[in-house]
Amino acid sequence: MTARTRNITGLLLLGGALIYGVAEAITAAAWRTPLYSYAQNWISDLGSTTVGTFQGRLIDSPLHDVMNAGFVIQGVLFAAAVVLLTGKRVDTLSRRLRIAALILGLVTGAGYLLLGFFHGSADAAADGTLTWHFTGAALAIIGANTLAVILGINWWQRPTTRRLGHASVPLGILGLAATVVLLVTMNSGAPSGLIERLAVYPIVLFQIRAALHYLARTTEAGTASAWTMRPSATPTTSSSGSA
Repeated sequence: MTARTRNITGLLLLGGALIYGVAEAITAAAWRTPLYSYAQNWISDLGSTTVGTFQGRLIDSPLHDVMNAGFVIQGVLFAAAVVLLTGKRVDTLSRRLRIAALILGLVTGAGYLLLGFFHGSADAAADGTLTWHFTGAALAIIGANTLAVILGINWWQRPTTRRLGHASVPLGILGLAATVVLLVTMNSGAPSGLIERLAVYPIVLFQIRAALHYLARTTEAGTASAWTMRPSATPTTSSSGSA
């Protein structure tokens, strides 16, 4: 992977994570009646375009367009980053792993796009589009966390990416485990919003950690290149007569 590709990959991953996080924070802060609960409200409640009660939660998200834009941008940037991560010039990935990672990245991107265009609400349940929303959530959450695990295992085995692997594998496992807990405890009175965030936030942290790695590698490569190109000083000798 060239320095330029590493830089672009890092910026795409970091940009998607930050835009998604900021969109969620801004949209949640706009709730007034009721106030948004990070423990009880689902993330998708922020993107609901209708006001009303859904699954026992009163939903009124005045800035739903901000959240939905965040979903879409996150999906596009995430998928684009994975395309670069799995390019033919990345010789640290086997062909099988490259294909698997690419599929997971595109699936994750598609999932976020579905979340941005199909929302969770009583109206969606009535018109049948709720299925698309749940499909998008499953694709995004399972796809991204699985990607973190399989790439993390590969990174773990290589000295230059070992620390990145050490972070990625636990994050992916946490996200997948939380997804299982979320499905098992759904409609049980458990804090579903909190559990969902334990499934989703590891994705964002994975993006940030990977982004910092690739951006740092670009900086290191640039510094090393600058030192290599620096002209060496030619020592000068002067002769002086003996006293």
